[in-house]
Amino acid sequence: MSKEQKGRILYLSRLKALACIAVVVLHSFYAADAYAKTDAQHITMLCVRNACMWAVPCFVMATGALLLTPERKLGFKKLFGRLIVKMVLALVVFTFLFALFDAAFIAKNVTADIFTVTWRNIINGTGWKHMWYLYLMIALYLMMPMYKAAADKKDKGLMIYICTVLFVFMSMRPMLETVTGRQTAFYICVFSIYPLFVFLGHMLHSKMIALPIWVYILLAAAGLAATVILTYLSVDGRSKTLTGLLGSYSFPLTVVMSAGIFGAFSLCKGEKPIPVIDTIAAELEKCSFGIYLLHMAVLKYIFAVMRVNPFEQGGAAAVALIALISLIISYAATRLYTLIPLITKKNKG
Repeated sequence: MSKEQKGRILYLSRLKALACIAVVVLHSFYAADAYAKTDAQHITMLCVRNACMWAVPCFVMATGALLLTPERKLGFKKLFGRLIVKMVLALVVFTFLFALFDAAFIAKNVTADIFTVTWRNIINGTGWKHMWYLYLMIALYLMMPMYKAAADKKDKGLMIYICTVLFVFMSMRPMLETVTGRQTAFYICVFSIYPLFVFLGHMLHSKMIALPIWVYILLAAAGLAATVILTYLSVDGRSKTLTGLLGSYSFPLTVVMSAGIFGAFSLCKGEKPIPVIDTIAAELEKCSFGIYLLHMAVLKYIFAVMRVNPFEQGGAAAVALIALISLIISYAATRLYTLIPLITKKNKG
């Protein structure tokens, strides 16, 4: 079976499920590093965190694989009526909910000022750090028609669209920032690594890049090994540049590791479904967006409100358990949301 199981592309379902788990693990170990006291603890936390840096690039590559395929039509109605509006609504709703969380559990003082804080966080991108992904997806979706037309003829409507988006983001935005003296978190993917991941996903999915699976595995393994070694060398704090590179999605090792993992999974398109694994993968894939948004609330409650020190409870094993708890709770909350009849009916329509 080369394609979908219950409406899903098999290898993408598995990859997105694994990437979803990796994101939760990444944030769990990175948050736990604040409690690390010894070099060994720092090394362990950051090695796991950096080894999971492939997750977000693979999510972006999956977007490219799905949306840039010639068979997939992406009209402006779907683009603005479904994809972009979903991200904007999520940005508004969850920025408010996270501001409410901070007011209730951290500041312990909920006031009407929360609406002003929410608005400021949305515009300036000063809310919870993981919300950057929503700004990224809004930017990628806005550019997607141009990406899809890269190898096609450009018509008048497309040219108008390109000019409008570039004018708003490359002309109006800088002017407004200069006039107001304030910067906005909204941006367009022009000088960014993420379009590379979009096109890589498309090329690997469509076999425009066709390498033996052992090459992809070697790339992934080499990137992972080099990442761990460099993390070990940077933990002593003497190399801030290296530390910064390891935490960047544009770092060549991260690109290589991500492409290797995605490429290896892409060659599994012809495999038959594995009942238990693919059932779990389908569930995680279905709820991956909600898990991404909600798992940080669970982690923040554990680390910032309850002040759980995992190194007093078993070290790395305790952090892994916290990651699992975060994954389960965020999955359960997301799944419960999708089971609400009104919402489920609306999503299907």
